[in-house]
Amino acid sequence: MIKQEFLRLARMYPVAAAIKSHEDMEIALSSDAILLFILKSDGLDLASFIARAHQQGKGVIVHIDLVSGVGKDRPGIQYLRQNGVDAIITSRSTLVAAGRAEGLTTIQRLLLIDDASLESGVKTIARAQPDIVEVLPGIIFPEVATKLHKALPGPFIAGGFIRTRDDVTRMQKAGEILCSSSAYPLWTRQTKA
Repeated sequence: MIKQEFLRLARMYPVAAAIKSHEDMEIALSSDAILLFILKSDGLDLASFIARAHQQGKGVIVHIDLVSGVGKDRPGIQYLRQNGVDAIITSRSTLVAAGRAEGLTTIQRLLLIDDASLESGVKTIARAQPDIVEVLPGIIFPEVATKLHKALPGPFIAGGFIRTRDDVTRMQKAGEILCSSSAYPLWTRQTKA
């Protein structure tokens, strides 16, 4: 998946399903979420899930740092690509370069714990040049958005502690393209009663 396709899918539904279990996988497949972020799983068991997700027009993004059974290196990324993964998430700049070399959309995580981590993280991400930056914890994105938009080209995902539709709205107003959340209610469109 190229970056433009990722962005097109992100515009279709504002929340990516952050998946941490097999139960999450099944719920995500039947949800309205279009982008599925695999945060925990056995990488060797993903092929059938990826095929099912693709049949439904969903994109599968794997957090290579967290998924077990797959090397945290270029051969590991090649394995994921061969099994249909559309993009990778990582906090490692070397894996951003490897993912890009394999033709995958790359998402680099920016963990913000204080002003120093913001400053050093921006420098690291500017050097790595991922396609997309995921800000963690996402709930603070509105407080750092202006600084990030000035320092990095983006686009930005807000991930972590996004629990309500109001949170999603706040993130969108601050300029993110997508939220990632493990809160099941956010994986489905609100229906009017």
